[in-house]
Amino acid sequence: MPNSATEDCGLRERKRTATRAAITAQARALTAAHGVNGFTVEQLCEQVGISRRTFFNYFPAKEDAILGSPADDLPEDLVQRFIDGGAGSTGEGISPALVADFVDLAVGMTERMAMSRSEMAQLKEAVSAEPRLISKAMHGSQETEEAFARILAARESLPADDPRVRATVAVFGALVQRAGLRFFDPANTDSYRSTLVTEVNAAIAVFSTASPLPVEPTDPRPASTAPADTAKDT
Repeated sequence: MPNSATEDCGLRERKRTATRAAITAQARALTAAHGVNGFTVEQLCEQVGISRRTFFNYFPAKEDAILGSPADDLPEDLVQRFIDGGAGSTGEGISPALVADFVDLAVGMTERMAMSRSEMAQLKEAVSAEPRLISKAMHGSQETEEAFARILAARESLPADDPRVRATVAVFGALVQRAGLRFFDPANTDSYRSTLVTEVNAAIAVFSTASPLPVEPTDPRPASTAPADTAKDT
């Protein structure tokens, strides 16, 4: 027999997700049309059909409703699968499957993302209409980067501030951003996986040929060509 408690919980979660999406969509539409200061939270609530109290149960401020909070929506099962992929990592190096597993994580998250191409275009219009949202968006990106750093550190048995963790998160963040812009282009017909893998393979082609660099730069000139002391005794 169906578990009524489980069904009720699932229904509440679907309703919560739908309400959150409706708030964000309407906030973006109003921002694109009027700018951030061109409407109030009360007007946004009226458009969505919710109370002011309900709004603040979902978002702390109007700007957060416009941008959304991707760091809050990391699917636990996908994250755990990604962490489990590094089982056996000793903290002495990066696990060989990291790149492939990172691609799988990004693709899985995108496939579950409620944002359609039209919603992505709506967000771009909102940010363009109000440039000060860019700094807010960058802060949100920083929060997401910190979340991924913790996840990657757990997978690889490394401290979250390890340079390898930070470099991996920064590189993949840039590749995911580029792939997202290409994927959500209205003219694009490729799958997200195909788009992301193309970006990742380009980065692999660049970095795989490089050798480690010295921490301190060395003077390539022979000692005989170094500037001589031209001071003369008087």
